[in-house]
Amino acid sequence: MELVLKRHGQTPGNAARQYVGALDQPLSEKGREEAREAGPFPDIPLVYVSKMCRAQETASIMFPNAQQVVVPGVEEMNFGAFGGRSADEMENDPDYQAWVESWCTLPCPGGESREEFTDRVAASLDAFLREAQERGESRVILVAHGGTMMASMSRFGDGSKDYYEWLVGNCEGYRLAVDLSAARPVFTVIDSGKLSCSWLGLS
Repeated sequence: MELVLKRHGQTPGNAARQYVGALDQPLSEKGREEAREAGPFPDIPLVYVSKMCRAQETASIMFPNAQQVVVPGVEEMNFGAFGGRSADEMENDPDYQAWVESWCTLPCPGGESREEFTDRVAASLDAFLREAQERGESRVILVAHGGTMMASMSRFGDGSKDYYEWLVGNCEGYRLAVDLSAARPVFTVIDSGKLSCSWLGLS
């Protein structure tokens, strides 16, 4: 099967270079414009989304006639006490400095560690994709988050990139071939960047 994994448009926190994470921010005006420029695709009947409003708002603009179905567990990482703050704001915060010095692998105070986040996303995507395959779906579209992509590609990808190298820009993503024959999914990149009609089998 194929998975089209799409990141939401820009939010105010993205523009301010904040750790947005579990904060449920809407799109900024630029984010809405990014979604309009990336679509619309009115012939898509079904799109999967994270529970966060920025993903759902992006999907509403890009896929205006699609039914949206929430996939639990694919929402962005919970940055805990770092949420809504930028690196510049926290340059003298010892908890933040310790987190950065760990290559951002330690648990965020009141939030998740990178490993916990990756485990959550991977488990959710594994279950979601197997259920979609059982329903006979050959291509699924999921609008989620930059962290969702880094977590899933670092766990299920080909190992050619580090965790952070899998990040894409707002309203960009991956078109992936998904092999579910093994104990865990295997993702192979077919294309990446801006969504196109060819990704969706449209003329």
